[in-house]
Amino acid sequence: MVMLTTMTSRTRVAVRLLATPYDSGRRDERMGAGPLALLDAGASRRLASVGHPVSTYVLEAGSGWTAELRTAFELQRSVAQQVADARRHGEVPLLLAGNCNTTLGVLAALGDAARVGLIWFDAHGDFNDPERDSTGFLDGQGLAMVVGRCWRSLTGAVPGFRPVPEDRVLLVGARDLDPAEGPALAASGITVMPPDVVRDQGETERVLRTMRHRWDVVHVHVDLDVYDPVLVGPANGYPAPGGLTEQEVAGFVEQIASRWPVVSATMASYDPDHDPSRRVAAAAQDLLVLLADHADPSAP
Repeated sequence: MVMLTTMTSRTRVAVRLLATPYDSGRRDERMGAGPLALLDAGASRRLASVGHPVSTYVLEAGSGWTAELRTAFELQRSVAQQVADARRHGEVPLLLAGNCNTTLGVLAALGDAARVGLIWFDAHGDFNDPERDSTGFLDGQGLAMVVGRCWRSLTGAVPGFRPVPEDRVLLVGARDLDPAEGPALAASGITVMPPDVVRDQGETERVLRTMRHRWDVVHVHVDLDVYDPVLVGPANGYPAPGGLTEQEVAGFVEQIASRWPVVSATMASYDPDHDPSRRVAAAAQDLLVLLADHADPSAP
């Protein structure tokens, strides 16, 4: 069972800000510390200060013992319920997550009314599965879960979840792939856009044109390690050189939002211990406001 702690700020906007402070089943450790750190840094206040009404919910695992698999899918189910409720009330759901796989709960709640396109910003592929992954790191399988390649019994228990067709997915900013991920992605229907492709405006336009008739609405998922660890800062303990700048990520989001309704977003994998200057936290809050500014709660 998932328990819920609720904090509501009195504002005028329809944003429901969700936080799941867990990494690999452990609360407030490593990347699990990121959601609360971003809230403590003023994420809700920033949204409210520019006119977005915001209600903030911290989702908690049950009071008993936690385990990585059980807790991950428990949180996904809770997120799905919250996102569905937010959309019924005309609110835009924005998720601050410790782990990337929690975004599956958001996608589950978007339903079948529209063809959902998925923009997955990440330095890594997140495309391992239990049979190929020798590390045993569940969060390295998040995108594979979302497209239905693994953990089908557990993902099928998340209310409303249907795998996202691979040809509706853009993996943006990836540059550090595990040995098995490169061939798996190449053989998939996912479009991979490394940083150099993102910087090529002509190629970006070409890719987005191919999605014109595949997407009705878009979910934006941002693993904060998509940012360059030198030019912006390391977001967590998995830095990969050659990443994107704040302006490049923001510019891509704006290009997407100019073409399709953005109905929801996730921001994940921030470990404040690796961000002593708090520049990544500042970039995250700027991006959160940008996503809220461009979000469209009226889209199906």
